[in-house]
Amino acid sequence: MKALSYTGPNQLAVKERNIPEIQAGEVLIKVAYAGICGTDMLAFHGGMDNRVKPPVIFGHEFSGTIEQAHEGSLLLKGDRVTVEPLITCGECHGCQTGEYNLCTSLNLIGIDSDGAMADFIKVPELNVYKLGEQMSMEAGALIEPLAVCVHLIKKGNITTGQTVLIVGGGPIGLITALAAKLKGAHVIISEINPFRIGVAQKYGFDVIKGDQNFLEQINEKTNRRGADVSIEATGTNIGLVSCIEGTGIKGTVVIAGLPKKKADFDIYRIIAKELTLVGTRVYNRDDYLEAIEMINAEKIDLEPLISRVVSLGKAIEQGFAAIDEGEDIIKVLISLNQKDEEK
Repeated sequence: MKALSYTGPNQLAVKERNIPEIQAGEVLIKVAYAGICGTDMLAFHGGMDNRVKPPVIFGHEFSGTIEQAHEGSLLLKGDRVTVEPLITCGECHGCQTGEYNLCTSLNLIGIDSDGAMADFIKVPELNVYKLGEQMSMEAGALIEPLAVCVHLIKKGNITTGQTVLIVGGGPIGLITALAAKLKGAHVIISEINPFRIGVAQKYGFDVIKGDQNFLEQINEKTNRRGADVSIEATGTNIGLVSCIEGTGIKGTVVIAGLPKKKADFDIYRIIAKELTLVGTRVYNRDDYLEAIEMINAEKIDLEPLISRVVSLGKAIEQGFAAIDEGEDIIKVLISLNQKDEEK
């Protein structure tokens, strides 16, 4: 099979690999679509080399169909599925108390082990979820980032009538905005990229330009009260500082972005406003089920966020490199359909 392998910092290559052989409790999935996410980009640039070992195959956001399952499996060949890509120890305090997303040995398929940017992938059957009959395979590949956002919405206790500031209008920021809107919140997105600003405005969100008198804009839009909840979705220090400054008294700051370096901010600003800082880490089974239900019930439509679909052979240039170069992109999906590969 063909697979997109990480060969070292800033280096990827499409290579021939053996089709994985499944063991007891595993299924083989023929991949339909795999998404490129911020974690993949961080790993691509060598930012996760303590975990990512060449020639690992990237890809933890994906959809596909069951190709092979063991006798007695509840899954049948051809079943349309997505996968929760967390591998846990089952023994630590987090796992034993049901908070397995906080496992002290948490591994991610596509980072710590081979992922879905390949024709086939093997995964534990317990991690597999069937897709609704009406759900597209493209939407199925977006269940994972939606589950991330469902979880962080819960961590922020977002409810009807609140003002929610989201710093960062990338995929996670925009999906979170859609999920917060479903909760009845008024959403303000802070972004500096003109293309992302345009996408947010097309969705009808209130948008401020994060690099232009940020506090003045927040004060104007909130009657000087600040946001009830702010969500940091950039992984940058300025993003975190913006959230702290833009949140009103007794508000909550949810930190969702993966930081690339240690943060530097004024702790007194947290003390002075009695802010609550909350971390959020991936998701759990309930979040996955809720994400699937949201799309099945057509409560949320994520497909407009798909900026382009590329073949595996063109994923390096038209996916990873294009994102690096700041092209007008929200989400890139890699198609593992042979017909797309031949185009």
